[in-house]
Amino acid sequence: MLAFRLFHDQGEMQWPLTLYSCGLHPQHPIVRPIGYPTAQCMICFSGSGTFRFEGASAMEMKRGDILFVPSKLAHEYSPSGTEPWIIGYIGIEGDFVESLIAALRLPMMERIAVNEHALLHLESELRQLWHTGEEEGSDHHLDVSTKIYHLLAYIGTIARQGIRMPPKPNRSHSGTKEPLRTAVQYMEQHYMEELSLANIAHAVGYSKQHFQRLFKERYGMNPSAYLQRLRLLKGHQLLEGESGLSIGEIAAMVGMELNYFVRLFRQRYGETPAKYRTRYGRGGHADGNRNERAMDR
Repeated sequence: MLAFRLFHDQGEMQWPLTLYSCGLHPQHPIVRPIGYPTAQCMICFSGSGTFRFEGASAMEMKRGDILFVPSKLAHEYSPSGTEPWIIGYIGIEGDFVESLIAALRLPMMERIAVNEHALLHLESELRQLWHTGEEEGSDHHLDVSTKIYHLLAYIGTIARQGIRMPPKPNRSHSGTKEPLRTAVQYMEQHYMEELSLANIAHAVGYSKQHFQRLFKERYGMNPSAYLQRLRLLKGHQLLEGESGLSIGEIAAMVGMELNYFVRLFRQRYGETPAKYRTRYGRGGHADGNRNERAMDR
């Protein structure tokens, strides 16, 4: 989880996009009679909840839904189920916020549904933005502004694809939605174990080859790539929250061998797990990180 954070220092230059706030955590009921100071992009990663805008009907928001909220518009929201309602969000300010959102054809106050592949990508981007926002340096504000633009442009691409390419009725795909969702849930529940594609396919009643083809058609990547990205994301979360664990222990907890975890983490995030932990002030077992430091040489 990422705690709510306000970013006050916007630098001397007037950037077109700046980060006002950011976070990713379970939500509780909120009432904003005068709205929020900036436009917000809100992404649901778990559970469900209800939004109510002034003068509009209530709107349900569940996992995979994105919602853009205008600035200074009265609204309220609250969880609607027993499962934690986990929302990732950014508050965006700057002279070009509204014009960019309009240019990207991002609808305000309307849900944009994304698939599991996109949701994983968005969580990774959101986490990087949250950490980039706390950095310092001459290029800091440029980096933040660029990351916000990339995030909005990515969502805009997803939204346009959803409009241009609605699902076609197809007998071969009509019954695959639920089994594939079950496969994703199975990976999320067992990613720390030694999973094989054959085991996952068997769990949802498909052959390995048929499962791979259907999964890639729906999520844009094969199941192995999805599982790999999921494990890296879980490792990323553990590095942020479990300072008492060594890198080797974290690798084992996400079902990966240490050297493989370090190599893929560096490819994905641009630095090794130990460097990431050091840069953000996390601790960890010195002995447990020694093997990774040796691999950096």
